[in-house]
Amino acid sequence: MTKMKKIIPTEITESNIAQIINLLSNTPRKLEDLCTRFSDEQFVKPLGTGERSLTENIAHLLHCEAIASEFIYLALLKNEATFNDIHPEREYGKLLRYDLFPFKSLVDYFTFRRTVLLRVLTSLKAEQWSRSIPEKGKIRQESVYWRARSLALHELEHINDIEIKLAKLEVK
Repeated sequence: MTKMKKIIPTEITESNIAQIINLLSNTPRKLEDLCTRFSDEQFVKPLGTGERSLTENIAHLLHCEAIASEFIYLALLKNEATFNDIHPEREYGKLLRYDLFPFKSLVDYFTFRRTVLLRVLTSLKAEQWSRSIPEKGKIRQESVYWRARSLALHELEHINDIEIKLAKLEVK
């Protein structure tokens, strides 16, 4: 997967927040579109040699979303909290094994979780976007804005990569 240029600046502005909300809102629709284009067999087939399947991709997105959302909620709820560094794949993914669930169920679950996250994010006042907590093992503190921005850009990168790979498969 190729890294893309960061299209949302790091400064907390109304315009940048609106871009984050827009990207986060679009991901479930793009995933739901995949449900209509492919069969159950195609969801578990790797997108290429050494590549994840569509099911493994959405499992990865769910793992990352869960960690980012937990950080955001904790930063908003507690003043003296510390976020434990949990790796989305190596730890969270191995525990939950979302990759074993049907793709359509994962899309429904992702959509529900995204609705909850967006409900929280769209209700925030300007100063709440800058709330932060330390992450165990890291010196810098990341804000709610930083985590939401990172999540949105990470998902966009994966969705774009999936769409490119699927376009190549459909041409063959």
